[in-house]
Amino acid sequence: MGAFLKKDIIVLLRDRTELLVLLVMPFILTVILGFALSGLLGGNAAVLEMEVAIVDEDDREAGAAQIEAAIADREIPEQAKRELLAAVQAMMPSVLLDGLLESGEVAALVTTVEMEAEDAQQALRDEQIAAVLTIPQHFTEEFLRKALLDEGSGSELQVTISDFASTQADVFYTILDEFAWTLNYETALAQAAAESGLAPGAPMERVGGTESITAAKPLSALQYYSIGMAAMFSLFVASTIASKAYVESYQHVFDRILLSNRHPFLYLGGKAVSAAIITFGQLFLLFGLGALLFGTIDFLDIRMWIGIALVSAMLSICIGAIATVLTSLTLRYNNETITTIFAGGLVSVFAFLGGSFIPVDGMPEIIPLLGGWTPNGAALTAYLSWMQHLEFGLLVEPLVRIGIIAVLAAAAGFLLFPRKRGSLS
Repeated sequence: MGAFLKKDIIVLLRDRTELLVLLVMPFILTVILGFALSGLLGGNAAVLEMEVAIVDEDDREAGAAQIEAAIADREIPEQAKRELLAAVQAMMPSVLLDGLLESGEVAALVTTVEMEAEDAQQALRDEQIAAVLTIPQHFTEEFLRKALLDEGSGSELQVTISDFASTQADVFYTILDEFAWTLNYETALAQAAAESGLAPGAPMERVGGTESITAAKPLSALQYYSIGMAAMFSLFVASTIASKAYVESYQHVFDRILLSNRHPFLYLGGKAVSAAIITFGQLFLLFGLGALLFGTIDFLDIRMWIGIALVSAMLSICIGAIATVLTSLTLRYNNETITTIFAGGLVSVFAFLGGSFIPVDGMPEIIPLLGGWTPNGAALTAYLSWMQHLEFGLLVEPLVRIGIIAVLAAAAGFLLFPRKRGSLS
């Protein structure tokens, strides 16, 4: 098998046209689509409009009452108590957040709808909303306790986003991130002023509490398309390897292998391994160029590269399995039309269904469902999840799908492979 593997790699390296298609074309398309999308979104605010569900589990009045009671019990001058009590109403966190979301510029982009938690999650799954903003229990009390009394660890907003790579998610995250940063910054200033002996009322009228936004930062257009194009063009490796099998059949290379008393499955296995190795190298070259030229991936993030390597290895194995199917069909019928149809038609269909061209979240449910069972679609999901620094468990489902596709393709390839020239069994 080692000789077969060496042969396939040398033949591919000599074919400059195929190398351009496999390596240069996806990089060019990534740049074009990434920058074109960024320019379009920069000039069309309507694309950024979104609907967001607000799940308010907090009792703001009860929280404010708890803080007012705690202030009243503190042994501090009456003037300081009055200033702190006045600051409670001025710093109600939910009021500040409502004011942000209802402001002119934000309200033009974000439409908020109050929902119960279960309804909001269902609407998110049904892609009726772009995100869910949850205000947890005791939010007001913990917010004010940290901001005014410097007690506790602060409060937290939970944000769940439906599409980690969508532009709407990026905008919504940025809005909330700036909101939290401003509150944290002004709180620090107010506390520093209080420690310096200044009256607490004046500087604290504009400050907030400690918040953290628990949402993964969405990917940029360049990051999205670097993944989408890499996943799509990996499919071309399978057709390229299979097309070489047709040339070898035409030149009687396959006949000579059979006459040499080498088992035919070694030839097919060599095609699978060579396709897998070439795909893995292709993926890492594309990701490496993206990281080097556009910063799509942090070169120093070892954990990130380990996850990408895992997903790329599974996708490469799957491409190798698909190559066995195309090779077997090509040799069985001694016709390269099969590889032409796959490269010219099926790859485009897989790219559309899998989201390599555009995100499929806003499309009819059947499209993302089918796309999740394409090699590039499942790989795209895994890459996006990992690059968002999410839990490893989220990789299991797409990787299992890729594995199932690989097993079925490999089984079909070995069953269809002709054991001898002209054999159909």
